[in-house]
Amino acid sequence: MRNASYLHMETTTKIQLSQEELGLVTNKEWILTRHNITKKVFEMFGELNEIMKKEASSYAHLFPGNIQYHNGKISKGENYRLLPYVILDYPALFGKDNIFSIRTMFWWGNFFSITLHLSGSYKENFITGNDRLLAVLQRNDFFICVNDDEWQHHFEIDNYIPASSIAAEDYRKIIEKDFFKISKKIPLAEWERATGFIIKTFRELMELLQISYPAGKKDP
Repeated sequence: MRNASYLHMETTTKIQLSQEELGLVTNKEWILTRHNITKKVFEMFGELNEIMKKEASSYAHLFPGNIQYHNGKISKGENYRLLPYVILDYPALFGKDNIFSIRTMFWWGNFFSITLHLSGSYKENFITGNDRLLAVLQRNDFFICVNDDEWQHHFEIDNYIPASSIAAEDYRKIIEKDFFKISKKIPLAEWERATGFIIKTFRELMELLQISYPAGKKDP
C-alpha cells in the first residue's frame, strides 16, 4: 500500500509558476483585453485598406496586371518571435519567384510598420539600375533591409538599417539581392498617430514606385 508521502510526491507537479505568472493565469481579464485590442487592430486595418484603395486608384498603372489591388487581406498570427501580430497585405501578389507587396503590420509589444517588399522580376523592374532611389529613401527616413532572409520584420541592425547610413556603393550591393525591402515603423505608444503615419508612408511608397515605374516592361 502506498504511503501518504509517496502519494504527495506523485500528485505534486514539478512545474511551478512565479507569483507574476500565477496572477496572470488566474486573471481572465487580460486575455479578454488582448482579444479586444486585436479586434480593434482588425477594424483599424479595415479602415486603412479602404483609404489605401482610394489612394491606389490613382496609381493603378504601377501594379502588375495580375495583382488584385482592389482587395486587401488581413490576417493574424501568434508567434513572430514569440509574440502575436496582425498584418494587412495591400496591394499584394505573392508568387513563387516574384513578390509585389505593401505590408502593414501590428506587432504586439513593439510597433506598427509598413513595408514595400519586391522580389524577382518586380525587384528588377522597379529597383535595379535606378540611382535616384537611395536619395529619396534617405530624404524620407526609410529603413532598408540588409538581411538575407526576406521574411524577417524586426528592426534590429541585422535586418533593417536607416537609409541615411548607407553609402551608394553599399546600396548597389543590397539591390543585387533577389529581393528588396524598405520599411518604416511607429511605436505602439503612438497609437493615435498610427493611421496618419501609415497613410503618409503609403503615399510615399506610391510616389517611390512612380519614380521607378518601368515603362515598357512587362509582368512576368
